Amino acid sequence: MSEVKVSVGERLVLTARIGDNLGVVLARHNLISLPCGGQGICGLCRVKIREGPVTPPTKYERLLGYTGSLRLACQTGILGDLRVELLPGLPKPVRLNTLLVNPRKINPLIGTQDRGVLELFDRKIDVGVDARVLLLDLGTTKIAYQVVSPRGDVLFEDSVFTPLSDFGLDIISRLARALEDKRVKDEIYSRLRSVVYEISNNHSTNLILVGGNSVMESFFFNLDLKGLAEYPFRPATNDVVVDRVGDKLFIGMPMIAGFLGGDAYADLIASFQLNIDKPYLLIDIGTNTEIFLVKDEEVYATSTPSGPAFETGISRGSTVFQGGIFRARIAGVKDEKPVFQYSYLGAPTGILGPALISILADLRRGGFIDEGGRIVRGYKTLNGLKILYIDESRDLYISQVDVRNIQKAIAAVKSGVRILMREAGVSKNALKGLVIGGNFGVNLDIEDAMSLGLIPSVEKDIVVAAGNLVLPGLRVALLNRDYLFDYKTILEKVKTIDLPKMPGYMDLWVDSLHLTPL
Repeated sequence: MSEVKVSVGERLVLTARIGDNLGVVLARHNLISLPCGGQGICGLCRVKIREGPVTPPTKYERLLGYTGSLRLACQTGILGDLRVELLPGLPKPVRLNTLLVNPRKINPLIGTQDRGVLELFDRKIDVGVDARVLLLDLGTTKIAYQVVSPRGDVLFEDSVFTPLSDFGLDIISRLARALEDKRVKDEIYSRLRSVVYEISNNHSTNLILVGGNSVMESFFFNLDLKGLAEYPFRPATNDVVVDRVGDKLFIGMPMIAGFLGGDAYADLIASFQLNIDKPYLLIDIGTNTEIFLVKDEEVYATSTPSGPAFETGISRGSTVFQGGIFRARIAGVKDEKPVFQYSYLGAPTGILGPALISILADLRRGGFIDEGGRIVRGYKTLNGLKILYIDESRDLYISQVDVRNIQKAIAAVKSGVRILMREAGVSKNALKGLVIGGNFGVNLDIEDAMSLGLIPSVEKDIVVAAGNLVLPGLRVALLNRDYLFDYKTILEKVKTIDLPKMPGYMDLWVDSLHLTPL
């Protein structure tokens, strides 16, 4: 390919080739960093294109509003000689796996003019001049967190296991145990607080913003659980939760309704900042899946218990902490059995959720599983159970029971989406955007997910795997206090849909068990 020149600032001239990635070229010369590895989600490789041809903005750039001369270098292809300006003042690079979403309006929770004093509901609390803030996504399976400055610079990001697996892998099991025995509730509260205190102390944070599903957030703030155990499934409060323990101040996001908790609220306000036309669908896939359909003046919302099948709830399931296969594809057939090629994190000791979807989709295409989920060929039997091997040498397989559990998880999401679109009067062809939240979606093959009906079959260009949106939503609330002070205005726009009470829900759920496109 032809060589071109990339002028950086007034004096520096680099050599590149047509088709090269601008971010890679600049990073190779240590002029910028690529904190998210060039995925286009962190927004920290911003450059200004002064002159010269480049590729059009990608959907991630459009989502974050980088469509003019300001571009993300990692998403920009070089098509000729360029003049580029680097933007000054970017924070110290931190490895990020989370979309960096900036609020449309800045009205910070911590005032910059009053020596780190937090204004909170007509009270002023001193959180220190050099305050650090902990943003906490309190998930069913893992706790993801970021440490940020009062102005939103991300200083650290990581995640840990939620230490509650002995009380069940899903929120309903944990809720039942806690209601049966108050000692269980107290133990859950103690464990969650202990983990968070340790994280907070390690990073010298005294202000913690928390978002979790209604059960997890209620556990964390020691709220009454009874309303979540019986119809109409209401959390103890829909208000912002404020709790001060010693020198630490915890602020919990408002829980919307039912099992749409503070994490769903954070998801929603993060999506409001994205450059995306309405109506759009937001699906945060996990053990408890939240679904939003956002129209001009209305938001339709529901949650559905998709269960642990997408994570650890199958015979050879795994998590990113343990490592495992995250991408898999049938490469051929030998002795009438499928032969898989796969990629893995750490070691191929188990199968991660995104790979499960691709495995199931390929098995359907190859006729090894029918649309009803029945394994029909290419299988072996283990203790009388049909299994399909992914790698027999490592004893990696999915069984007929696994397929049924994945079907149920897909049906939970699919039926929720179908009812939400029906109630909102929006067809899939009318959708302008489809945002997939949660880390499950980051490595999800969109075509495979569509083929099984996990997400609607729409144009791929409007589908964005945004990853964790809870942490970006918490950061938005930190940078624009309106989302904490005026939360009732937002909640009034949300119409929650109680799926089991909808006409024809069970028939729709059963129909959604078919592994066919939506």
